[in-house]
Amino acid sequence: MKIESIADRAKRHIQEWIVTGRFLPGEQLKEEEISQRLGISRPPVREALKALEATGLVLRKPRRGVFVPEMTEKDMWEIYTLKATLYEMATDLAMEVITEKEIEQLESLVEKMETCVKKEFFDVLQYQRVHGTFHKVIMDIAGNRRLKAIASHLHNQVTMFSYKTLQDRKHLHSSLHYHWEILKAIKEKNTPSACGLMKEHVLNALAVLCHSLPETRRQQAEVPNPVRSEAH
Repeated sequence: MKIESIADRAKRHIQEWIVTGRFLPGEQLKEEEISQRLGISRPPVREALKALEATGLVLRKPRRGVFVPEMTEKDMWEIYTLKATLYEMATDLAMEVITEKEIEQLESLVEKMETCVKKEFFDVLQYQRVHGTFHKVIMDIAGNRRLKAIASHLHNQVTMFSYKTLQDRKHLHSSLHYHWEILKAIKEKNTPSACGLMKEHVLNALAVLCHSLPETRRQQAEVPNPVRSEAH
């Protein structure tokens, strides 16, 4: 078992604070403050921030420092529509080579997601982690390294917004339902259905996110309707 380094621990904490909203979009991440909060020296924090910058979760501005990225509705639309296409492509590639053992692995993950949803005090972070693992497994099965890297980078940029929308019970149940339906299509070897549901799932998350934005913010950017007819 790999022993977690101090930098890895710092990275994990910073990522969790960003995703859960303790650090807000546009907020500067100061090494000294984070090191004091964690009770460690600054070098591991610096290393952690560099690692998070590589994933797209934080943004470094020349001569200004490291910040939590801010997202406009247009930014979100661009990211989620790209994600939808890449996830659909990954599903299509995975369907050509997926094994029964891998299907069982996906089923086990969806069951864990359902367990999270059924809890009275559900753990959104845990659901999000298992949800992410489900999609990572499909990416791994697909076997396209560049596709996986690009999709992961895009996903990291909107993780904090995904966490926010998953706190809505209705959306949480919708997300779980989509994954059961995707799994069903995979079991039935129904590639068009699996791909279509995967794309629709991602675009539905975008629709929920855009709807949750304040009205004034929604009016600042004119973007196409996120859930389009070709997704169905």
